[in-house]
Amino acid sequence: MKTRTQPRGQSMVEFAIVFPIFVLLLVGIFDFGRVIWINDTLSGAAREAVRYAIVHGGSTSTLCPAGPPAPDSNDPDPTCPPYPDGTAYPKGSKQAIKDVAERWAAGTSGDVNVSVCYGAVTSCAGDVDQAGATNARGKQVTVTVTSTVHLAVPSLFGFDGFGLSATSTMLVNH
Repeated sequence: MKTRTQPRGQSMVEFAIVFPIFVLLLVGIFDFGRVIWINDTLSGAAREAVRYAIVHGGSTSTLCPAGPPAPDSNDPDPTCPPYPDGTAYPKGSKQAIKDVAERWAAGTSGDVNVSVCYGAVTSCAGDVDQAGATNARGKQVTVTVTSTVHLAVPSLFGFDGFGLSATSTMLVNH
């Protein structure tokens, strides 16, 4: 009588070949989702920071102005949001705007960079304002939030992180 031999270990070999590929694909999907989440978070941070900047413009009715002061703007009120050490933001400081962006971008990564620029969009380079730009009503303010994203799957193949950036521009309206 003939005996049938069954292939032994074939499924284990197939599993050993397919499983690492499956895990890489699964982690890659999570990485892609994380990139989308970080991009959305940076966009929200830029939008909220520029909104803070336009609401805290340099009109005489603003108690806590942010950015380069307009000629008729007030000095900061002592009750304005302070630095962590308790001192008030100095007149013309953009730090309050940057703090708003950093709070909104918290959790994306440890290396969030924020730049605030008053003036035309084409002339904004980092924190350098256009010549003569102020936080007066009707002036443009641009906030750019950048972060470096480090992903799991590309790091396995020697690739470093890549940068994501979000920019928002609005007109000061207060």
